[in-house]
Parts: sequence; structure tokens; C-alpha cells
Amino acid sequence: MIIDSHCHIFTERIVLNTTAKTSMVNNLRLKTRGASERLRPASLQESLERNGIAKCLLLPTASPGKVVNENNRFIEISARFSCLSTLATLHPMMRRLEDEIQRIFDFGIEGFKFSSFSQRFDLLSPESDAMLAEISKSANSRNIRPKVVFDTFVGADMYFGARPDHLSTPSKLSQLVHRYQGIDFICAHMGGLLADFDEIREALCPLDNLYLDTSNAAHTLKEDQFIDLLKIHEASHILFGTDWPWFLHEKELVRIGSLLVNANFSESEQASVLGGNAKALFGF
Repeated sequence: MIIDSHCHIFTERIVLNTTAKTSMVNNLRLKTRGASERLRPASLQESLERNGIAKCLLLPTASPGKVVNENNRFIEISARFSCLSTLATLHPMMRRLEDEIQRIFDFGIEGFKFSSFSQRFDLLSPESDAMLAEISKSANSRNIRPKVVFDTFVGADMYFGARPDHLSTPSKLSQLVHRYQGIDFICAHMGGLLADFDEIREALCPLDNLYLDTSNAAHTLKEDQFIDLLKIHEASHILFGTDWPWFLHEKELVRIGSLLVNANFSESEQASVLGGNAKALFGF
């Protein structure tokens, strides 16, 4: 069972804004040609089915006043398309935060996605701490082990004018992973997109509640660096992800599959990365 743990249904505005940043597109190796045509949920489902991928995980984010509507949009999408599942999002500065956490858990969604640079908050602020504490408290009362996905684009200050304190750096993420051991953290892009490799390796030490996803990272890390992270965190804590619509399933399956082989992962370990871990983690 193959699962893509990192997909987006962007708006046309986001795609156009990203495509216009030529330097960033080149540095991240984004496949922007045809991206606008891949924004429809039906296009994503077709790609999944064509490539033998059973499920994908959608990762929404939103500003404080748009969280509820964005969550509703993604819940509706996942209800209409059998291969598309979704997490929800929150914002530490939103109103009625506790109510939205409970509502999302009532829907059967057990996790949240955050992009601190675009949502404009500091991971280590008192408000963020209160939000994660509330997630943990509400989940514990329901016997749920919550999941939290963080974007890790540390170059967002250069390309989007994000405040440096709003970046999800490996060092900040490490503090959260240690502080909230009842939450499973998934650090996108192998822990730090365009981050200093030594910081990723030294700050994000293997822990039971820390997972990395492969999205985009195979295009920005050197092969030996990517393989080093695979071996450090081992097959049980790596999730296959493509960062759709920026990368295509047929090519990412080949690219990541080759890296897993070069890391000397067994067939069962490769199966864990490509879907087994996500199946267990998200209850697919």
C-alpha cells in the first residue's frame, strides 16, 4: 500500500505567486509547468490511481479568520474523493481555538498542519505553546494520539519576506518534539527545506514521536545527505511525500525508491516508508 503523505490543493493565486519567484523555483527544483492544471482534486485522484497509490494526505493552512472555512473546504473535498484524506489546520491567534480542535476530532481527523512562515506565528511563542497544549489535552481526553505536521521552508524569509522568527527551523522543531512527547510530529521536507544540513542532522535527533517526510527534499539535498538522514532516522520514521502539485507521482516514486535502495533498505523497510508508516500513523 503506497500513501503520499504530503499533498496540496492550492489556489490559482498561490501557484501564480510561487511561479513568479524564478530564483526560488530554480533552487527548489519545482515543476511549475502544468501545476495550474493539477489543482483540481479530480486531477490528484487520477494521478494517485494511475500510479497505484492508495491514499494521499492533504495539508491545509489558513490565517486566523479563515481556519474554519478552510477546514470545511478540505473536509468536503476528502468526502467526495475516495483517495484523498485530509488533516485540518489551526492558528494560535484564532478565536474559539478549543472549539475547533474538538470539532475536528469529532470529524475523525486526528492531526493538524502548520506553515508558520505563511501563517505568521512563532513556534515557540506562548500562544503556540497554549495551542499545542490544548491539542494534547483534548486528544488525551478522547484517547487519541494527535499528529502535527510542520512545514520547514527556512528560505521563506528570503523569498516571501517572512519574519525570521516565524520560520520552522530544525532547532525550534526539536524543542517542540522534546516538550510534547504525547504528540507525533512530522517535519516536512526531511526536516528542513534549504536548511543547513548540519543543523538538521544535529538538532533533529531520532525520537519515537519524530517523523520526517520526503517531500521536495530529494531535489534540494545531496544524495549522500538524504541517505544519511534515512539511516539516522531509520525506515520506521520516514514517510513518502511528493509535495503535489509541484512534483509528479510517477517521477517521485522512482526517485525516492532509488534512494531507499541506495540506503540499503530491505523490501519491507521500503514498503514501510512508501506507505506502511503512514497507514499505521494515520489509521488508513
